[in-house]
Amino acid sequence: MSKEARTAAALRTISRFVLRARLVQEHSLAQDKVALEKYAAWTMTFNLIVNTKTGERSVEMKPAPLLPTEQVESAAARVRPPFLKDDGVHYDKVLNALSESVAESPAYRKEIEDLTVKFRIADPDYPNGRLKAARSEPSMSNKEVAGAWLYGHLLHEDEVRRSYASGISAEEMLLNATKTVCSEMVAVVETLHLVERLVVDGVLDLPEDLFTAPVTVSASEWAPTLLDAYVADVGTPMPANLNEPLDGAWRKVHDEFGPRNVSVPQSNS
Repeated sequence: MSKEARTAAALRTISRFVLRARLVQEHSLAQDKVALEKYAAWTMTFNLIVNTKTGERSVEMKPAPLLPTEQVESAAARVRPPFLKDDGVHYDKVLNALSESVAESPAYRKEIEDLTVKFRIADPDYPNGRLKAARSEPSMSNKEVAGAWLYGHLLHEDEVRRSYASGISAEEMLLNATKTVCSEMVAVVETLHLVERLVVDGVLDLPEDLFTAPVTVSASEWAPTLLDAYVADVGTPMPANLNEPLDGAWRKVHDEFGPRNVSVPQSNS
């Protein structure tokens, strides 16, 4: 493949990623960057309990905050494609495309390497790939617990993944899945910001509408703009060409309604 062909292929991959990444960035969970990073970096912490009478010591886990399940579910759906190996915007393909695009600008290589690490830490399938065998060990990693909820219960019906949920509470699975989803979102959004800087710096040439075209719906209602509306008897074939005048079988909708008696209020002045 020629250099020009590689560059064009890289730009196509990056363009597709931008639209997906903007969808992730506009999710409610990504609106508060500090909170998102806090959930992504969650670690188990404990309180030390000391009985002042006996001197006996014990520990208890600090309660971990849980996000609303539906919020995590919708975020997981939005961020899934960059972590789906066969998807065109899988992070390996995107980061390789970025590496291709900055080949002559080595200043950005370190950032791409750092992003690679973040994606791999977040990816439940890294480094061993998709789990192919049911659970056989008594202990599990946090990634396996997260995967049990995400891929066994939510995004896929994977019986192998489900086996890793045995004996684990729904709350613990959600907690680990939240950490995973938030980590994935952080990696995706930071990659989007790198792409934006590359465009501003003139390293990438991407169309502006990739960054401005709507990717989500914020309106609370919608109505189509009608030029005209027609009706016909049940069974009437649809017109072959809407640019041609309709035959007599089709009638304007407003002609189907008879005249109405309109009451006009009277004033007693």
